[in-house]
Amino acid sequence: MSGRGALAALGLALAVSAGAAIPGRAAGPDVAAAGLEAYDPPKPAPEFTLPDLDGQPRSLAALRGKVVLVFFWATW
Repeated sequence: MSGRGALAALGLALAVSAGAAIPGRAAGPDVAAAGLEAYDPPKPAPEFTLPDLDGQPRSLAALRGKVVLVFFWATW
């Protein structure tokens, strides 16, 4: 290992050990002390099927793992 690589590894080891030595660090941030409110994590979208621009049905389940933008537009 080169001198620079050894120095980087030593710095990383020191940073990790210093972070582990802080009491209460693993508990997470104290949002109440910061004047913030905790929120519930997002819920998965319900299963639905809609026609695409060609009229073919597309289900949300078929797009799992992809970024999906659902844009509802209407004229009133």
